[in-house]
Amino acid sequence: MVQRHRRGMIWTCAERGENPAEKLEQVVGRAVRECRGRTGMTQARLAELSGLTQAAISRLEHGRCMPTFALLERIAGAFGSALLVSVEPGRGVTVAFAGSGEAA
Repeated sequence: MVQRHRRGMIWTCAERGENPAEKLEQVVGRAVRECRGRTGMTQARLAELSGLTQAAISRLEHGRCMPTFALLERIAGAFGSALLVSVEPGRGVTVAFAGSGEAA
């Protein structure tokens, strides 16, 4: 889903409401994977831009780790976008990237 935002486009990448049993780290990982795919960026390039390893990006995208805020900030910076996380009781979690969508 795409929405307009004052900073550019908002790409709603993942919602836990779609699968209530899905863990938060899986929702975040799916959002990163979908944003990376939409921008045509490889895991290796995202790793380079964010200062991580390709293996760390893979673990993140597959929901095998709970990312810290500092790591999420680096990922958002690599995408050239803001990362928006919305937690709504009874409705789940939404993770979205907003901004120009132009990676560095």
